Amino acid sequence: MQKQNMSVWVDADSCPVQEEIRSVCAGFQIEPKFVATVNHFKHETNGENWTFLDHGSQSVDLFILNHVKPEDVVITQDYSLAVLLTPRGVYVITPRGKLIKEGEAFDIMNQKHLRQQTFRRKKKWKGPRAFTDEDRRNFSEALYVLIADREF
Repeated sequence: MQKQNMSVWVDADSCPVQEEIRSVCAGFQIEPKFVATVNHFKHETNGENWTFLDHGSQSVDLFILNHVKPEDVVITQDYSLAVLLTPRGVYVITPRGKLIKEGEAFDIMNQKHLRQQTFRRKKKWKGPRAFTDEDRRNFSEALYVLIADREF
């Protein structure tokens, strides 16, 4: 069943779940909109909806912010972008399948601040854990449920 009013936007710079997005969206006849910087340019887009932007620290974020509408879904690892989108009625999901809720903004930004403070003191940055097949399954299931629950 096609979702008439919903768009699925993908912050595609280093997005590890592009195949999963394609698969879930195909089941709902939704064409995901991939947005990336020219650093991630590829010649073969297989007719998919790709937008490539000049390299800039926030160019993808700003493009998505300026084009989403309420009820759209955005897939991103960028928690700062998520904090800006959720008050606008946009659903945000991470590649690990976590749905970001509007009320989490304070905690998200506080955690980001604490990580930055730790990095400044210790000059070490502990990155995220390795991405697993279970993360991929969790994401696919969460995206499926999110879209299915938004039928118009």
